[in-house]
Order: sequence, then C-alpha cells, then structure tokens
Amino acid sequence: MSKQGLAWSKLNEFLSKNTGMFMQDLPDFDIHSWIEDDMSEEDVNELVPDMAWDILDNAGMDRDAVNKICYGEE
Repeated sequence: MSKQGLAWSKLNEFLSKNTGMFMQDLPDFDIHSWIEDDMSEEDVNELVPDMAWDILDNAGMDRDAVNKICYGEE
C-alpha cells in the first residue's frame, strides 16, 4: 500500500472513531500535499491528528471542538 493510501485509511479511521464522519462526508482533502512516499508509518501516524484538524476546520467545525477531537485539548 502506498503511504498516501495508508494515511487515507488511518485518517478515515481516526475521523470515524472520533466524529462518526467519514472522509466521503467531508470537504475534499489533498493528502498528497501532506504525505510523501519516503515517510515511515510512524511519520504518517504522527500527522493523522494534524490532517484531521485541517479537514474538520475546513468543514467549518468549531475550533475548540476540533482541538478537543484531534488533540484532547479543552
């Protein structure tokens, strides 16, 4: 699986687990601008909350709610 495919899968899982929404329910997202093929799986895992934050913010969700969902911050 490509790193972009891996990231898409992990991001979709993160979003569905934490919001009940799936990538298909949210605005378009250019995963290629975030993920490069030479990244490790650990690098991809570290970016998932940041990518989710970007997607949810672009969807118009309240930033306090986005911070809590993505980073556990109140």
